[in-house]
Amino acid sequence: MMKRILAAAAAAVVIAAGTAPAMAAASATSTTKPTVVVIGTGGTIAGEARSRVSFESYKPGRLPTSDLVKSLQPEVGEVAEVSVRDFGGKGSSGYSLAEYHDLSRLIDRQLATADAVVVATGTQTMEELAYWLDLTVRSPKPVVITGAMRPWSAISSDGPANLYNAIRLAASRRTHCFGTVVTLNDEIFAAREVTKTSTQRLNTFAAPETGPLGAIGDQGVTLLRAPARTCAKTPFDLSKISRGKLPKTEIVYTYAQAGGESVKAFTDAGAKGLVFAGTPSPQQFQQAQAAAKRGVALVAANRNSSGAVHADVPGVIAAQDLLPQKARLLLTLSLATARDSAQVPELFAKYGRPQTKELS
Repeated sequence: MMKRILAAAAAAVVIAAGTAPAMAAASATSTTKPTVVVIGTGGTIAGEARSRVSFESYKPGRLPTSDLVKSLQPEVGEVAEVSVRDFGGKGSSGYSLAEYHDLSRLIDRQLATADAVVVATGTQTMEELAYWLDLTVRSPKPVVITGAMRPWSAISSDGPANLYNAIRLAASRRTHCFGTVVTLNDEIFAAREVTKTSTQRLNTFAAPETGPLGAIGDQGVTLLRAPARTCAKTPFDLSKISRGKLPKTEIVYTYAQAGGESVKAFTDAGAKGLVFAGTPSPQQFQQAQAAAKRGVALVAANRNSSGAVHADVPGVIAAQDLLPQKARLLLTLSLATARDSAQVPELFAKYGRPQTKELS
């Protein structure tokens, strides 16, 4: 109980401390504004629809990021000094982990001089990109991810408000030391906790186990809590990990009477780690045992949108409440960083669980 009290107190201190940079900025001259770099990667938020009333038929990533930011002037200029970098113009599912590696390194380079970074991206794999950045960006400065469910050119697109709020949140510096956060539909989420729940709804992003970190409104940023990993760095330093040598990892989806062919195929193709989304079928389990004998790391994750998994099979790593797609990223980085196979479950135990006490 005492550890929980101390952890909660520490989180409260961080939330309060997060206001300090903003207060310092307010006390500076009126011409001093925080510097925010907006990095565009494409996605729906930069999408161009067939018509103004076409919400689902569009081409993602067609609009330059500079055009998006320009359309938010003069209001956004009152919030921050904004510069723009175009990283790419694809849908979010078109990016590889090697490109995630590049983006993370780019963000750290930008944060060497800028106060914060906003990444505008697609929503399909937004939670994966956000969690990757949460695990790999070395700077404690704010990194805010945003996107849209409707293309920018459509009537009532959520893109303009989401991008404006993301810049406001980044400029406030309230999430300093929070790692990467995601904001859409006026809500703020921790990268580790957030997931997409609908292919159409504007309120698609949620954190089923924990709820949002806070919200953004006319009165500014409201923070309700801090993430468990506040101010704690991970050992995943991409300056020491080659983008071309990231270990191959895959996700195996489980269901009634599932065959074991996919497990064998992934292993034969060179997978160094497998994440099982749900409890394996007997056929999958048989092939998983064979894969383990070949040195393949095995992770058990939940197939549902919430809830934790506690593996009781020797040699199987529990993903706890990490979703399979996020457990795969942690597995990839753990395999790339670990000194030996025995350290991989240790990294999962320390950085996969949202417990502040584990990070002291």
